[in-house]
Amino acid sequence: MNRTLPARGEVHVWFCDAGRPGGRDADAIGDIALLSREEKIRCARIPRPAERRGFAAARAGARRVLADLVGAAPETIDLSAGMWTSAGRRPWGEVPALHAGPCATPLVLDLVWSADAWVLGLSAGVRLCLALERVEGQACAASARERVRRKALARLSGAERTTAPQEVSGNFWVHDVPTPASAVAAVACSGRHRRAGGPALLLREVPVVT
Repeated sequence: MNRTLPARGEVHVWFCDAGRPGGRDADAIGDIALLSREEKIRCARIPRPAERRGFAAARAGARRVLADLVGAAPETIDLSAGMWTSAGRRPWGEVPALHAGPCATPLVLDLVWSADAWVLGLSAGVRLCLALERVEGQACAASARERVRRKALARLSGAERTTAPQEVSGNFWVHDVPTPASAVAAVACSGRHRRAGGPALLLREVPVVT
């Protein structure tokens, strides 16, 4: 169990390729069991089986990560409305959402998936948006990396189009997320912090399902 939370100005990222060989059916059943009622309905409406598995794997995987951070059961984690708390807790009032550090900075999360792969980002005092794409071969990866950078920045800015990453000025940054050769991912960040190069990016290990 690793309960290290992001410090102010840090972005922690978890990557998982749920399409690993073996045990997929059992994993899918376990993943679906962790979904909320609304998520199960949404999952059932996804027409392609691979996309259904990816959706369930991402939402269940995020719950396992967050549960590992706070020492709770995965099924008690609420991912609704972009906030997450243990069941019965609210992001305000007497029992607030998880806060980090001495300044009690609220934690922000983002979750994206593509086929059987997913990426979860968690930060303190930093807005973040992720983008992910599955690829086949180095030639595809080069062009996909530029696309995911642009998509992450577009999601962050809320615009359909954005400038190239190297041309972004002000309090916007984009980082490549370390991934295996089968996928490329990026995280775009904004916010006030002391590091001139933007928020510190830390890649974390996904908890092992037992």
